[in-house]
Amino acid sequence: MTIGRQLKKMRQLLNLSQSQMCAGIISESFYSKIEHDKNELSINKLLALLNAHNISFYDFFEEFDEENLSKIKLEKQIYTAFNNRNINQLRTIKKNLNNKDTIELLKINLMLATLNHQVYEIPEKFKKEIINGCQKVDLQNEKNFWNLAISTYVYNFNELSAFIDYILDNVTELDLTNDDMLVSLLNLIINYMDRCFRENSLNRIQILGAFVKQIPDSFAISFHKLIVKYYVALADNDIALANQIENLLNKSGYQSYIKTLSVVE
Repeated sequence: MTIGRQLKKMRQLLNLSQSQMCAGIISESFYSKIEHDKNELSINKLLALLNAHNISFYDFFEEFDEENLSKIKLEKQIYTAFNNRNINQLRTIKKNLNNKDTIELLKINLMLATLNHQVYEIPEKFKKEIINGCQKVDLQNEKNFWNLAISTYVYNFNELSAFIDYILDNVTELDLTNDDMLVSLLNLIINYMDRCFRENSLNRIQILGAFVKQIPDSFAISFHKLIVKYYVALADNDIALANQIENLLNKSGYQSYIKTLSVVE
């Protein structure tokens, strides 16, 4: 059972069209992809849909078996640890994985490589699957951004830049009110900025900095926007501002996060 299939089942039980099921909360085209398991739905939007049709949260998840729910929980833990750049937590999760969690193991290894600025050597078959899976970036699917964010050292720089250019050229397709999507997108941008800094492609950092500045402020991404500002300061060679942001992060208890960032030698 998946979120999409369960939504479809509930919709059919209520004798609703896809348009009626959307209730003005999401677009019909986006919802259709959810039912076909081609799009991810944020928990806030899911709750809004359930509430709009008086569907009990507990009734909705009643048919999810324990393994499926544990997978959802595990994925949430992994992405949260990556978002916080908590390398120790990722290593702990990796240590506790069982043999069935091969995809999760691959993701964690990619995350650890990204945070340590290393190239993770994976079998060519898996590498092709990752690259092919992101060839057409769905700008309404946050999972695409996560997959790109954790794979910034799998792609060569030109491949990665092509994905970023595609996103910037299609900004109008982004739902800038979706905090979950924005968190995944900002993680991708931060990792790409780090790669740009190491590739000495400073102008691309400045372009992305200008883009992020236009994104409406939200508590969910306020920290990420500060990190973006840090990389823009590095690109501008504004060492005073970069040090000021670094000191603020240190005082706020983000020492482990700082260790994953590029610094001016």
